[in-house]
Amino acid sequence: MKEIISLGLFLAFASAIAAGMLAFTYTSTYDRIVMEKQKEIESAKTEILAGQKGKVVEALPKGYAGNINMLVGIDENNKVTGVKIITMNETPGLGANAADANFLRQFIGKSQSDRFVPKEDIQALTGATITSRAVCNGVKEAFIKGSQAPQK
Repeated sequence: MKEIISLGLFLAFASAIAAGMLAFTYTSTYDRIVMEKQKEIESAKTEILAGQKGKVVEALPKGYAGNINMLVGIDENNKVTGVKIITMNETPGLGANAADANFLRQFIGKSQSDRFVPKEDIQALTGATITSRAVCNGVKEAFIKGSQAPQK
């Protein structure tokens, strides 16, 4: 019994030290992680607008494995200038291919009057129709939000 208590106390002590170290690492790197994420978003905004006047709108459609955080560039003529996936948890090798430039490139030049229907006017990702539909919905969402947002 004494041995079990001794091992339990040792385990509790080791766990407390590990938790403390983890908390220290998290707090000491948090500001830098936030700053790097913000730089990534600003870079994506510049890339999406491709030097054109317009606005970048964030959309958060629901995909197969959760929300897809994406940015959509919309120019003064109300056409898509680019789409960038910031974060998502879609299935690797299937839905995760939504972040691929070849898939996202097909949205460029489309306007709000386009239907954005996978397998009709948008080439869907093989085996990832839900993710394809989610990205289409994200672009539609961006047009709606963008009509209310000021120019960048």
